[in-house]
Amino acid sequence: MIEFGKDHSPAWLELMSAYQIFRARLFDWSREPDQVKQRDLLLELGSWENRDLNRRTLVADLLRSAEMWDEKALLLVQKELTAIALQEQEVIAAFVRMALSKLKGRSERLAIADEVLRLVAEEEGKAEPDPVVFHNGCLLLYDLHCEAEFSQYADRYGTLIEQAYGLDEKGLADMKKTLSAGP
Repeated sequence: MIEFGKDHSPAWLELMSAYQIFRARLFDWSREPDQVKQRDLLLELGSWENRDLNRRTLVADLLRSAEMWDEKALLLVQKELTAIALQEQEVIAAFVRMALSKLKGRSERLAIADEVLRLVAEEEGKAEPDPVVFHNGCLLLYDLHCEAEFSQYADRYGTLIEQAYGLDEKGLADMKKTLSAGP
């Protein structure tokens, strides 16, 4: 472990010590077999609706910020994370969108876009569809830079997206323009 000078405050020394321990343990966990990592993540994500806000935020923040295992672990629970990104509260959905946007491969992003379209089709079939799901799907497709899917999605579900948080036609048009301009 890295040693820090005695001139630092005790709080800083304790913080850096805890951070180094955390990174070492995260590295150890990242080297676990895929089945173990998947099981651990699914235990947290599977009963998502029973979690309190602090615990959900903690898990989502870990998925968003852990650089050394991000893509491989995210791919193990991609479908579950996509569902959370659509159905969860705004803060949690944002963390999960950020985590999923770490996936760089075009095929992985298109698989998520397909899952978004499947989930919103299910939601659309309900007697009272939740507009938040459509809004969150719009934001996820935008964050993943899925231009064609986003454009079709915004055209089809624009009214439901607007009902959730007031993202109107002008806002959707601006998002389309940004996506078509490229990264």
